[in-house]
Amino acid sequence: MDNNWNGNGWNENNGQKDRWNSNASDSSYYNQPTHRPYGQTFSMASAVCGLLAMTTGCTVILALIFGSLGLLFGVLAHRSKKRMNTTCATGIILSCAGLVTVVSMIIYSLVSLPSLMQNEMFRNQVNSVSQMLYGVDFDEFMEEVYGYSFEK
Repeated sequence: MDNNWNGNGWNENNGQKDRWNSNASDSSYYNQPTHRPYGQTFSMASAVCGLLAMTTGCTVILALIFGSLGLLFGVLAHRSKKRMNTTCATGIILSCAGLVTVVSMIIYSLVSLPSLMQNEMFRNQVNSVSQMLYGVDFDEFMEEVYGYSFEK
């Protein structure tokens, strides 16, 4: 058994490091790694953005922004030749679910709008809100800009 340890925690005979020497300059408390694991920040950002994309689904713009940012951060956190950590996978899954939800809501709204505009009460409400916000009826706007009219 060699006891030729110097003051910095290195054995002078075989060049090995004393793991249990708390006086060694590059050891940390309980010999934990002194650096953060790589990609942890992007993984956490991906998970937070994915969660925000799911919870802000009713505000279409915010959900699209958070979903795309969460997906981007998840891809940045996952390096090639490295195993994906759980936080990163959760962020990517939540971001994709938020994006799919918002895109399906947009498609459903666009598909169902012509049939909803056939209802007179709904049409009057949409026209009054459009008149208050933009100063023009929704029917007039659709005819002027897109050349589409909602006829009964």
